[in-house]
Amino acid sequence: MLYATDRNVDLSAGASSFYGSDRGELSFGMTTVALSPRKKGDSPFADWSRWQPRSDAAYNRNELLTVAPLDRGSFSERLGRSVILYVHGFRRDFNIAAMDLALVVYGADLRSVPIFFSWPSGNSVLGYAGDTTNARWATNDLRDTLRYLLNQPSVDTVHIAAHSLGGNGLLDALERLSQEDGVRIDKIGEVILASPDIDTGLFRREYLPLLRRVGSRTTLYITENDVPLQASQRVNRNNRLGDASSEIFIEDGIETVVFSDVVTFMNSHDAIVEIGNVQADLHYLLEDRLGANERPTLEAVDTEDGRYWRAQPYPAQ
Repeated sequence: MLYATDRNVDLSAGASSFYGSDRGELSFGMTTVALSPRKKGDSPFADWSRWQPRSDAAYNRNELLTVAPLDRGSFSERLGRSVILYVHGFRRDFNIAAMDLALVVYGADLRSVPIFFSWPSGNSVLGYAGDTTNARWATNDLRDTLRYLLNQPSVDTVHIAAHSLGGNGLLDALERLSQEDGVRIDKIGEVILASPDIDTGLFRREYLPLLRRVGSRTTLYITENDVPLQASQRVNRNNRLGDASSEIFIEDGIETVVFSDVVTFMNSHDAIVEIGNVQADLHYLLEDRLGANERPTLEAVDTEDGRYWRAQPYPAQ
């Protein structure tokens, strides 16, 4: 997979990868990731024929194998007609961010070139305040990465997916990008916000008009049992967009999917990475470009405020 990051380079003996959790300059590169076969069968679209099996002692664990920095020219040569840019969330070091995207690509069987943007998050439960600040600090670099991808002549479509706290940085980057002239905003394909740790009131007032101006379909994945977001709500004192127990967000221009029926208490926040039923829905969304009303993985729910959808075990019953 490809990556863009503004983490610091860390070549110390105890470093787990080429990059650390401090701030650095924006750079690009390519990674190789191995996945455990224990995930096999979790998604109906998981295609193991695309993966080269391992026979060493690390067979049963996910692992970041290689990190290879690239100059911009070499990076652009590896882009395809369609790319997907993934922005990770809270408590993700570079290794975990890479493995998370690999699991999404595998589970949803995505054919777009996968790229992750890794901002300087630390792998610490106690690092929420620092991660929040660093996610905001990285906004300009994320904007520059998006601009670079959108303006590549070889790229026709840029899908964007953000998880958890990464949604704030993505929306701020889109806001800044939308104010520039000459950027190919029309190349943005699907916009996905998964378990977003975003202030609901701020989203409705500031970001919803932005997404309507961008004009791309936005899919919101939320759940009613997201413990990390409920903790974030207590810290921030305002509802979080991804917490369906506070509010199921329904507005024109947003397709809201509640995935409470296909997750457990332990994996609700990371469902996009861990749950095959959610990844099956991503396959229909990103590969077939089907709207929520068309996807067999979803069931429509009509309310006084409008319609949302609930994810169903695949195949839909």
